Amino acid sequence: MLRLDAPDPVPSVLDHVLVGITFKMNRGKIIFLKYTLTVIFTWQTEVDVWIITDNKPALSKVLHRWAFPGVRIHEFSFPPDFKGEPFLDSDQSQYLMTWEHRKVFETQFKTGNHTAFIYLEDDTEVGWETLLSWAIDAPALEDMGFSRGFWRTEVENDGEETMMDFLERRNMTGWKRIVEVECAAEGEGGKGLPCCNLEDPEAPYWDLREYPPKCQHRHYISLHQPYMGMWLGTRSQVEKFISHPLWRKDYAILANVSDPENIVYPWGYPERSTATSQLIDVPEGFYSNNVVPWDPNNVILLPSDESCTNEMGTNAMYTHMITST
Repeated sequence: MLRLDAPDPVPSVLDHVLVGITFKMNRGKIIFLKYTLTVIFTWQTEVDVWIITDNKPALSKVLHRWAFPGVRIHEFSFPPDFKGEPFLDSDQSQYLMTWEHRKVFETQFKTGNHTAFIYLEDDTEVGWETLLSWAIDAPALEDMGFSRGFWRTEVENDGEETMMDFLERRNMTGWKRIVEVECAAEGEGGKGLPCCNLEDPEAPYWDLREYPPKCQHRHYISLHQPYMGMWLGTRSQVEKFISHPLWRKDYAILANVSDPENIVYPWGYPERSTATSQLIDVPEGFYSNNVVPWDPNNVILLPSDESCTNEMGTNAMYTHMITST
């Protein structure tokens, strides 16, 4: 187990965040994009947003009315001789555009000083507390060879949430793909992951401002479907991704998740075009390097509302990313 240093209220990994969003121009989904951007600009840090779209003039007019600061547009054009894409149905051609965010990220990585990189679908809510919890956990998990992920839910019009990537209740007794991270105790320098507030033990662990905290352990689990409609990484993780063959389309297009028994869980086109960093240097015995927070006292896996991201589906309001269970 790895001991964690207590973070500042805003960890340095969030000093300067780059967000990439793909948006195929669609009047019906404009409201979702606006909500996604509204949430992003509540983050208490410096944020640059790039939107990859197929209609820059139309989107420029919309963004001008919204007046969000720091939003830039990268226009994607389908090749003139485009006649379809292997692994992609003809009615899903918009997913070809998702590869384009890698060009934006690579350019910004080389020319900018961003400390974190986040790719989002255009209908996804990632709240500040959710992002902050990732920033607290991510550096230590990275040292162990893991990336920190989220649970993903779809919020329906009636307010009900539905798990998107883990569709059934599951008894976790005997689940082996668990990562345990230990906090430093009071007698060891007073540093540790702020797991709970001494004044309010029920408060989210990122609310703590006094040290040393009451010592607890944090647990994370690896799921056989690690995709969460997005991907994010520290600068060092993105550097590793860019230099890996899975950054290239010809390798990533064939990516799948497999477990230690070599059972393959096929990924779809969107997953391959975005989140293949989760398949780099997978620790032995795990499905991917992506892990999500988990309370081992919850034997039945049913993530709580405070630990998810949300997505806006056809009949839904938005997608919500949960931080922990």
